[in-house]
Amino acid sequence: MKCGRNFAFCHQGVHVPVSLVATTNPMTGIIESRANYVGTKNMGAGRTGGCAVTAPTVGELPTASQLLCAFQGRRYQDRELLRSAHALAMVHQHRARVWDATMITEIDHRRAELVDDINDWVAQEMPQHRSGTSLHTESLGAVVDRMARSWVCANHIIHAEGARSDNTHKHWYQLAELVDGYTDLVTDVVGGRRRLPEQ
Repeated sequence: MKCGRNFAFCHQGVHVPVSLVATTNPMTGIIESRANYVGTKNMGAGRTGGCAVTAPTVGELPTASQLLCAFQGRRYQDRELLRSAHALAMVHQHRARVWDATMITEIDHRRAELVDDINDWVAQEMPQHRSGTSLHTESLGAVVDRMARSWVCANHIIHAEGARSDNTHKHWYQLAELVDGYTDLVTDVVGGRRRLPEQ
């Protein structure tokens, strides 16, 4: 996966049906990640790798591109919110392999702590998030948690069923929709059009 201004998901030489592209919004000047359904085509061998050395932010909030890189374990160490996002992806990966009810409860408790960490960071670093005109239904931590879960599921499916599977297309498309929703959310929060709930 290449993270940064333009990237697409590639698995064993085949493009997965989602292209996530970062573009500059001409109205706000904010760099946004957008997702498009692109189908599959042969692109040669292997998976592209690496993340952009410097990635844009939306105000103080990371872009969807940065979150995806953090989920992947790249370029997340220098920012608290991205460290929490990476930890959420790791927790979801662990949860997918666990069947013991007690362990699942412990994992979900850790997930809740990480979601709270993200929400606490937003409250501390972005007090203006409470000034938007329309209240969003989920906290930012809950949104990042859903994205992390979707990212883990999409990767699991592509490894299990291959890039051409209808199920793979469905899961990557769902992730792309979450990426678009996150991008719209943080753009609206920074622009004062939406505010985030406390928790």
